[in-house]
Amino acid sequence: MSKRIPYVLAVVFFLFIVGRTTAISCPVCFGALDDPATNGMNYAIFTLLGVTGSVLAGFVSFALRLRRLSRPVAPGKEEA
Repeated sequence: MSKRIPYVLAVVFFLFIVGRTTAISCPVCFGALDDPATNGMNYAIFTLLGVTGSVLAGFVSFALRLRRLSRPVAPGKEEA
């Protein structure tokens, strides 16, 4: 147990030193609202959300169609 203490202290000290540095981000990540790259990133995000939403809507509509078509036919009624 006593052999592990120096290693644990070294790891804690290393994480303490490394964790104190300031993170510097680019203007896109920082959120410069007037930057053209930020506007392009926003358009890309909205486009991907639209594509994902339309694909999911297609799956839901297909599942609802399968559900409607798989309903049992009432006795005496036959579909043409």
